[in-house]
Amino acid sequence: MNLQLADQMNGSEISGPGGDASAREGGAAALPRDPAFLASLAASLLDSNPLDRGGAVLVYVDRDRVLRHVDPRFAAVLDADPADLVGHPLADFDHPTIAALRTAIATVGQSPSRSSAPLDCLTAGCDGRRSILSGSVLAHRDAAGETVGYLGTFHQTGDPDRIAEFVTCRDTFIATLLDAAVDGIIVSDRSGIIRSINRACCQLFGYEEGELLGRNMTILMPPPFSRDHNRYIDTYMKTDRAKIIGIGRDTLGQRKDGTVFPIHLSVGQARLGEEATFVGIIRDISERLAAEQRATYLARHDPLTGVLTRTAFLEDCEALFAGHGTADGEAAGEGLFALFSLDVDQFSDVNEAFGFHVGDAALKAMVSRVMEVLPPNTIVCRIAADEFAALSRVTDGEHARTLAGVLHDRLTASIYADRHWVRLRLSVGAAVQDDSVSTLEDLNAKAKLALQAVQHNGGNAVCFYTPEMAAAATRRMMLTMHLTHAIERNELHLVYQPIVDCHGRVRSAEALLRWNHHALGPVSPGEFIPVAEESGLIVPITDWVLSTAIAQMSKWEEEGVLPDRVFLNISGQQFLRGNLTLRLEELLGRHPSLRSHLGLEITEQAAVRDLKVAVRTLGELADLGIQAAIDDFGSGYSSLSYVQQLPVAKLKIDRAFIIDVPDNPKNNALVRAAVGMAHGLGLTTVAEGVETAEQRDFLVSVGCDMMQGYFFGRPMAPAALADMLRAQAALTLG
Repeated sequence: MNLQLADQMNGSEISGPGGDASAREGGAAALPRDPAFLASLAASLLDSNPLDRGGAVLVYVDRDRVLRHVDPRFAAVLDADPADLVGHPLADFDHPTIAALRTAIATVGQSPSRSSAPLDCLTAGCDGRRSILSGSVLAHRDAAGETVGYLGTFHQTGDPDRIAEFVTCRDTFIATLLDAAVDGIIVSDRSGIIRSINRACCQLFGYEEGELLGRNMTILMPPPFSRDHNRYIDTYMKTDRAKIIGIGRDTLGQRKDGTVFPIHLSVGQARLGEEATFVGIIRDISERLAAEQRATYLARHDPLTGVLTRTAFLEDCEALFAGHGTADGEAAGEGLFALFSLDVDQFSDVNEAFGFHVGDAALKAMVSRVMEVLPPNTIVCRIAADEFAALSRVTDGEHARTLAGVLHDRLTASIYADRHWVRLRLSVGAAVQDDSVSTLEDLNAKAKLALQAVQHNGGNAVCFYTPEMAAAATRRMMLTMHLTHAIERNELHLVYQPIVDCHGRVRSAEALLRWNHHALGPVSPGEFIPVAEESGLIVPITDWVLSTAIAQMSKWEEEGVLPDRVFLNISGQQFLRGNLTLRLEELLGRHPSLRSHLGLEITEQAAVRDLKVAVRTLGELADLGIQAAIDDFGSGYSSLSYVQQLPVAKLKIDRAFIIDVPDNPKNNALVRAAVGMAHGLGLTTVAEGVETAEQRDFLVSVGCDMMQGYFFGRPMAPAALADMLRAQAALTLG
């Protein structure tokens, strides 16, 4: 530095690290405050100073953020000439380097005590080459401590390793961002050497950062992935055909302790000049896979019993059928398929009596017994709450029948379920594969028909499919469709069968429903009544019976031939719906005198199905003057312990006990007992199905009050019953 310049430099200072205005050693002079002079001074310094030849990049900015000196190297960073930059404020330029310079100046200017700020910036020239500008911005303050400008001194490098290090490690914001990520992030070079790793990745694999930096990526991979990694990278670099780059996929990782666990890996590529850098994002998917596996299991398995759902059962069984007869099927043990359809009868009674927890425990125990009885590799599914199916291989039909019998015996034996002993009633419908069965659907349809057949016969038994069942099912379906329109087509009508006392006088009558189809002809009540009950059509049909019978009773009353009582059969569904009393009040509203002439017959099964409802409903009917009778007594529960709780007036002894009297001593004893117990409870007895004089005489001898049957009259049209009553009245008068 020459003496002239030294003499002019007074009253100001350059303040930087290691520089202090109060301790300027070696006669360090102060710079003048004049900006124009400062610019010329800087130019002269740069032209003559050895710094110009030392590779340093220099820039000077005044207090107003205006560029006062820019050396050629700094201008080159901006792809400009120094003359195009000097004299312009920083705000005029939109360039990352200028932005970094503004940030550094702002950092220094925030506090008078701060004399410098670092500047690290990644730059790219017009030729695309990248470099790093790294250094400091120094505050230029006068003797009073006022800032008059800022001097930037930087070093520029284009070394690829330094650039990669800067991009991956030195950016504080990026490092903070990566450590905040919940997923593991790894940056590696083209040779697979780890250059950077975030905190989440270290925790995921159980390593410290220092244990992974500089190591090959394969340290985090189990075989065979670790063996193939380098080959994949080399192939990609040579062919640009991605197998792992840019493709997210599920794979495996290996922790420091050797644990292998599932991960999702996404790999992306970044190029820094000619160098390739790979960024991997890693997520532990153990919980996700566990959840997916659980969801898949629940989609295919019943959560209570663990057996297959209906959909999964059909899929697995169809696969078995598809492989039947192939080499694989022969290896598995060729044979016939038998499908068992299982339904727990009246299972709701178990839940109501003991609670759902006991019912659930009983079902689980039942499934365990199914697995014990049926052959290995049997496929079991739960179709509905209390309905199951099982597909087994059997040697022949006899083998299937033996299995079905053992299965029924085992499942109806007492089950200890959640501290309660439970006995289940079980209906089993079964079908064995034959030439007419080519799919599971065929076999399933036959097993279902067999199940329906056993349930129609009272349930709690085993039934195998026969061809006649298909015809019966077709007819039931046809009857259901036609019965839907029977009322509107005026195909239903009522007939009346007389009920006589012990002297043979007609006292009452029972209304019986008949159906005369326009194409099928007369259909037996024993055939269409069960169809009506199964389909729910029995409710509107019963309502039609009530209104039709009351209308007929009103007509008889006008003619003077109304019997003492006209009994109507009420279905269990109608009886337990809870609105029977209201409906009868509505129908009898215009005919109050008919209340004392109307009677209703209900079966034992309907009465005891819901005893509380039955007692309440029968009590309401009695208050209206409507008499109730228990129909078919002895064919159901046959227990007077139930009957004594019901407000009924009559017991009708089922025809099954009358048919063999007086020749069958056992039936004779049963009828005597029924009549005696009924009288003991103050009830009138009516015997059904009386067809001979011997039967009549026996019933009179044991004290039966009333009788009904073909011996006294078949079911007849209303006019015929009226004629019978007129003739009886005339005979009495005569």
